[in-house]
Formats: sequence, structure tokens, C-alpha cells
Amino acid sequence: MNIRESRLVFVACAVIALWATAAYAATYTIDQVGSRFSEHSLNLNIGDVVKFLNHDDVRHNIGLIDADGNRRDLGFQEFNQELDLKVDQSGRFTVRCSIHPKMKMLLIIQ
Repeated sequence: MNIRESRLVFVACAVIALWATAAYAATYTIDQVGSRFSEHSLNLNIGDVVKFLNHDDVRHNIGLIDADGNRRDLGFQEFNQELDLKVDQSGRFTVRCSIHPKMKMLLIIQ
């Protein structure tokens, strides 16, 4: 096999790998009712999507906190609003509402 053929095989394998990852990505739904998340924890893979729904009669603020204490804010969420998070890195993340500190859950991403 020459260099050109090797490159084509490499590119083809990379495209197939990306397609396979996208094809098997899962979507999970987390609801918020009574100032609580509907799940205590989720095990996810990179590429998965988490849909946060707010069926509470109060406003929430979704934030992800990594093991180093860095916070990624997804923003405020009014009643009946949906916020989507596409998982793009591995690790353990605590999900918290900055308005209601007792609201928390864990995302474990591989």
C-alpha cells in the first residue's frame, strides 16, 4: 500500500469512527420538580445529551462543577423551559442549582 492509499484508509477509518460515535449517542432527560432533580446520578459517554426540564413552579440555574471546582453555567431556567447539555469531556461533575443549593446530582462521563 502506498502513502496515498494509507492516507485514504486513515481518513475513512476516522469518518467511520465519528459516525459510529454520533450514531450511538444517547439522550437522557432530567426533570426538576419540588426543587429536586429526577435522578441522583447518570453514567454518560462523550457525545451523549442531557435534557434538563423544569416542571417546577420556580426558576432554577443549572451549573456543572468539575473535580477542580470549576463551574460551567448553563443559565437560568424558567418553568417549562428546557436546557440541553451535549457531553464533550470525561470526568465527574456535580450538577447544582445556584438558587437552591440542596439540588444536586452527579454526572459520571467516560
